[in-house]
Amino acid sequence: MALESLADVLGSAPLPIRAEGPPPLGLFTRSDLRAAGFGGHRVRCRDVRRVTHGVHRLATDPAGDWSVLGYRCPPAPFAPEETAAIVEAAGGVASHLTALLLHGVPLPPFLAEDGTVHVSRPHARGASGRLEVTSHARSVPAADVTSLHGIRVTSLERTWADLASLVPPGLVDPVVAAGDAVVRHPWTPQGRSAPRTTPARLAAALDRAGRFKGVRTARRALEAVRVGSDSPQETALRLALVHAGIPEPELQLVLHPGRERSPDADLGWRMWRLVVHYDGASHLEPAQRAVDARRHEGWERAGWAQIVATVDDARDDFRRVVAEVQAHRRRLGGRVYAC
Repeated sequence: MALESLADVLGSAPLPIRAEGPPPLGLFTRSDLRAAGFGGHRVRCRDVRRVTHGVHRLATDPAGDWSVLGYRCPPAPFAPEETAAIVEAAGGVASHLTALLLHGVPLPPFLAEDGTVHVSRPHARGASGRLEVTSHARSVPAADVTSLHGIRVTSLERTWADLASLVPPGLVDPVVAAGDAVVRHPWTPQGRSAPRTTPARLAAALDRAGRFKGVRTARRALEAVRVGSDSPQETALRLALVHAGIPEPELQLVLHPGRERSPDADLGWRMWRLVVHYDGASHLEPAQRAVDARRHEGWERAGWAQIVATVDDARDDFRRVVAEVQAHRRRLGGRVYAC
């Protein structure tokens, strides 16, 4: 580590360390101390804090802030530069829960940050003995390693595959929701933007991962991943309908494709002239309610039936919505409309 005036910094007053280039600001090792003319015992002084085995910083040195990097909640229990040092010292790559949080992949509620940094290490190296590390004996090919905020981390695609190893066996829906989230085309005022990844790239990463706990869950989930769900709730809605035996709906259905300002819906069936809208909390805003009113009017004028799903329906596994779709089918008596 290239340090400036370390002797001055570690003299009588515990002042912040200034560093140039990688590794991150404020971190040093015993080798750095010896290079600056200090003995290794200097790390045992009260003004020095241990980050991980072999890596230290001054107690008064301000740590990095995850919020500056755009995170509403810290994806790791340590500062960004400390997380990078912990991963490097463990000899692996940040993965699993840590990688999921770093990439911002939607998680099921039973998964939450657990006070450690999750690191994948080659099988031969075994588990890390560091208390701040949760080890996963997994090899990660170079094609599935990237860097986020100076942290070596599994790629978005490999991270999605690893999620399947963290859920109970056979619990596929949360992995589908995560897959839908990373392949969707985000909405912007200028139109839909490019997705973060694609189903084909998820499949390639899953193939490279080989055999692992949860691989069957990941494969089943990949078969159900679709482009077009704008939120985990919309994915849950689609899956609830499919699990009930209802034919899979078209996602982001547009009444008149190619026509400007044509009404659209989260999902629906042209053969039944039925659409379903999922209205989350944002739809309570006055401006959004006006947009929704125009949308509903457009579908109504075209003679389509509409069902609005809400947060309350999501809490009840969309049972009401499923029942209303089934009732609409019964009213049609087997008739379908020309697409």
